[in-house]
Amino acid sequence: MKVITKNRAAFHDYAIEKEYEAGLVLQWCEVKSIKTSHVNIKDSIIILDNRELWIVGMDVPLYEKTSYVLVPGYQPKGRRKILVNKKELAKLSAALDVSGTILLPLELFISKRWRIKIKLWVARLMRKVEKKQILKEKDVKRQMDREIKGMKNI
Repeated sequence: MKVITKNRAAFHDYAIEKEYEAGLVLQWCEVKSIKTSHVNIKDSIIILDNRELWIVGMDVPLYEKTSYVLVPGYQPKGRRKILVNKKELAKLSAALDVSGTILLPLELFISKRWRIKIKLWVARLMRKVEKKQILKEKDVKRQMDREIKGMKNI
């Protein structure tokens, strides 16, 4: 599994509740562009529309060696369909019914069978109080590790 891109901002702003893996419907020029790591999922979000999942805002620029004549009307930030089976779709729609939860793309990667896949998060937005608490816990842990390391050197 080769990770192409990650949504690092999501790690800081959202709390994970569940993680899923799904495929994407892409054009040939989009596949080539993604495989050369020309993609951005930072500002994208996943929506449920007519019992189908769509990713909106994923920026996939046109492959550098492709002419606009071959792909007329190409939209780099257009909607792209996400492929999930019916059971997972039912679970995701039930999770989205809970207030405050959203679907976010976590990372794009190439699977063992050379397919481009996406990891999805069912997440909820963290409040500032929760973020501060997590930062305090990390700081305390870091301080304790320093003191333990200093005790070993004596």
